[in-house]
Amino acid sequence: MRRSLSIAFIAACMFIPAWSIAQQKKYKAAAHPAYSRYSMFSPVKITPQGWLRTFLNYQKSGLTGHIENAGYPFNTVMWTGVVNDKMEDRFWWPYEQSGYYIDGAIKAGYLLRDTFLLNKAKKQVDFVLNKKNPDGRLGPQDLKGRWNRWPYAGFLRSFMTEYAVTGNPQIIEVMQKHYATYKGEDFADELDLANAEELCWLYGITGDVSLLKMAETAYATFKSDHKYRDRDGRDIIFGSDRVPDYHGVVYIELVKIPAILYSYTGKKSYLDEALNGIAKMEKNDMLASGIPSSNEHFNGINEMAGHETCNLATIPYTYGHMLQITGDARWADKIEKAVFNGGIGAITKDFKQQQYFSAPNQFIANFDSNHLGYNNARMAFLPGHDTECCTGNVNRFMPYYIQQMWLKTKNGGIAASLYGASEINAVVGTANVPVKIVETTKYPFEEAVTFEVQTKKSVKFPFSMRIPAWCTGASVTVNGKQVAGTVVAGEFFEINRMFANGDKIAINLPMSVKLTNWPNNGVGIERGPIVYSYPITAKIDTISTDYKKATKDFPGLGLNPAADWNYALAINNVNNVQVIKNSNYTYPWAEGAAPVKLKVPAQQLKNWKLHSYVDTAANKTIYQTSPFPSNRETDGDSKDIELVPYGSTLLRVTVFPKVQ
Repeated sequence: MRRSLSIAFIAACMFIPAWSIAQQKKYKAAAHPAYSRYSMFSPVKITPQGWLRTFLNYQKSGLTGHIENAGYPFNTVMWTGVVNDKMEDRFWWPYEQSGYYIDGAIKAGYLLRDTFLLNKAKKQVDFVLNKKNPDGRLGPQDLKGRWNRWPYAGFLRSFMTEYAVTGNPQIIEVMQKHYATYKGEDFADELDLANAEELCWLYGITGDVSLLKMAETAYATFKSDHKYRDRDGRDIIFGSDRVPDYHGVVYIELVKIPAILYSYTGKKSYLDEALNGIAKMEKNDMLASGIPSSNEHFNGINEMAGHETCNLATIPYTYGHMLQITGDARWADKIEKAVFNGGIGAITKDFKQQQYFSAPNQFIANFDSNHLGYNNARMAFLPGHDTECCTGNVNRFMPYYIQQMWLKTKNGGIAASLYGASEINAVVGTANVPVKIVETTKYPFEEAVTFEVQTKKSVKFPFSMRIPAWCTGASVTVNGKQVAGTVVAGEFFEINRMFANGDKIAINLPMSVKLTNWPNNGVGIERGPIVYSYPITAKIDTISTDYKKATKDFPGLGLNPAADWNYALAINNVNNVQVIKNSNYTYPWAEGAAPVKLKVPAQQLKNWKLHSYVDTAANKTIYQTSPFPSNRETDGDSKDIELVPYGSTLLRVTVFPKVQ
C-alpha cells in the first residue's frame, strides 16, 4: 500500500494538466537566467535518502509538522486570514514569520512527497492564490507601507516552489497582477528590496521587461539615499569598504539581490557589488560554525560571538544563489559548512526545539543564560521564542540544502554540487533523455561518494562533481577506471561522455585534519566540512505548561553544564590529533553517535569558569558562557579529550584557548 501511494503521489506531481501545456510555451522559455551557470531542479525530481531523509522526517514529527506548538503566530490562521496584532505599526510581523515557515514546510513536503506536510503548507498557498482582492494584490489587504511589502518576498518563495512542481499558470498570472500594482520605488526600503528576487524570477519566466526594470529601479533607489537603508544609524553599502554593521538577516537577504540582477542583465557591476559585500562580511564576521556573528546586528569575531538562527537559512539560500550564478564550487563548500555545523548545532536532534541565538562556544543554555543581548532565554532550546522569526526560518535550512544538491546546466547536463545520499530524476543531453542518478554515500562522515546512472538507453551528457577546496588528492573513476583529466580542489570536475545503464562514477574525497586560528590565541579543528567541538554533558531542566511557547509534547529545555568543560588545547600541529572512526550508529547527528571523533591533548585551565552576576530584580544569580581567561594557568596535567561533530552537540566548546 505504501509503495502504491508513493507511486501515485509521484505521478500526480509529475502530471501537467492540459491547460498548462499551452501555457508552458508562453512561460518557460526564459526560465533559466541568461547569465547564470546553473539552475535548480523541481524538488520532486530529488529524493533524499540516508540521514538527510531522516532529518526531514524529524522535521515532520517535530516543529515543521507541528508548528502550532511554537505558539504565536504559528497557532493562528497565518496567511489564510487576518492575524490580530495589536502593534499597529507592525501589522506585517506575523506574516513575515509564518511566511518563512510555509516556505520551509512546502519544500520539505515535496522533497519527502509527504501529504501531511503538503496539506499544511498548501492550505496557506492555495488560499492566497485563489482569494480575489479588488486591487489585485495578494494576501491581507493591510500589508501596506514601510516593511509591509517584505513578507511577500519570503512567502512567495512557496509560490515559486509550487510553480516548479505543478507549472500552474495561475501562479504567474496572480503574481504578475500583484506586482503590477507597484512601482520600483515601492521596493527600495530596506527588506522590501528582497522582492526584487520575485520580480526577476517572473521576468525570466514571462519575458516581461517591465518586471526587470522594476527590480533595477528598486535597487538603484535603495542605493541612492541613506534613508532607504537606515536602521539605528547603521547602513548597507555592498560595493564599498564600509565594515558591515547592519542587522545580519537583512544584510544577508539583500546582498544576493545585485547578483540576481546580474544573472538576468549581465551587468558585471552588479555581481561585483554582491561579491564585495559578502567578502567583507566574511572577513569581519564569519565564525567557526560557518555562520557570521549576528546577534541581531553583526558583532565581529571573538570566542563569545554567536548568531541568530534566521541566518541558518539565509546563508545557504544566499550562497546557493551565488553558487548557481557564478558556478564557483567554493560557495557549495560554504553551504555545507554552515548547514552541517551552525545549522544542525542550533537544534535538538528531534527537531522539537531550537535556539534563537546559538554560538560555537556555548557552555550553558538555560532560560537566563543568553549573553548576546535581548531576552535572557534566547539561547535555551525552545519550540518558540519571544521573537518569532527564527522559529519560522529554522524550517528552511535543510530543504534549501537538499534542493541545491543537484543543479542543472543549460546544455543538458547535471552537477552534483552538495553531497548526500539521494536520487535525481532528470532529462539530459540534446535529446532530453530521462535518467535517474542514484548517489550512495555516508558523507560528510565518509570520503567515498558513488553515482549510478540508470537509463533505458545510452545518452551523452556532461556530469560535473564538486571537488571541495579543503580536499587534497581527490580521485574520480568510471566503472573502476581512473578518469583522464586534472582534478582541481575548489572546482567542478566534468565528465562529458556517453553513459549507459549501470555506469558507476566514484569520487573519493580525502578529509584531512586542519587547525584554524582565531582571535585571542584561539584554535579550532576541522576535518573536511565538519567542525569539531568538545561536547559538554548537560543537566536538562524542562518547562512546558508554565512557559507560554512550550507544550507537554514540545517542552522548553534549559541546559546547564554537568561536567568539566574548561579545557585548553596543548596542540602544535595536526600530528597531535588522532582520528577515531565508528561505524556503529543509526543517525549520525544523535548525541553520542559520532561516526568520527578526534582525540586531542588538552589541559584544564584553573580560572576559566562560567561568568556570573546577581540579578537583583529577580533575586538570583545568573550564569553565562565566559570569554577566555587572561591568565591561562593550567593544572599541569595533560589529558586526551574527544571532540565530536559540532552538529551533534547542544552544549560545546569549539574555539579553544591555546596553551603550550
